[in-house]
Amino acid sequence: MDILKPILDIYDTKKDVLLFYVNPDIVSTIDSLKYLDDDNELFLNDKIFCLDRSTLSLDHIGIIQAIKDTIITIKKNGNYSVHLDEKRYHIFIKRRRSKQNDRDFYKALLNAL
Repeated sequence: MDILKPILDIYDTKKDVLLFYVNPDIVSTIDSLKYLDDDNELFLNDKIFCLDRSTLSLDHIGIIQAIKDTIITIKKNGNYSVHLDEKRYHIFIKRRRSKQNDRDFYKALLNAL
């Protein structure tokens, strides 16, 4: 259950409103990140921070390994992966830029499929 859905539906830019209701310790971690529902997209190798929609707690942090429909597979700090339903979390994105991860290539590949 998304406790802030009625409030967030009113605004175009949801990140600032959402951060108002989140614990200040979590806000310091995710303040500089992009919010998925503010017209952003997920790409492979992005680092994501997942806030539970019902408790507003920071449940998962990891790097995206796979995306299929609304299921996202992330690799956590350990040697294991977690499958998450995108609809259960407020997702904040930290873009990763490297020579090996060319975002334009992934975007073109996605459009080609």
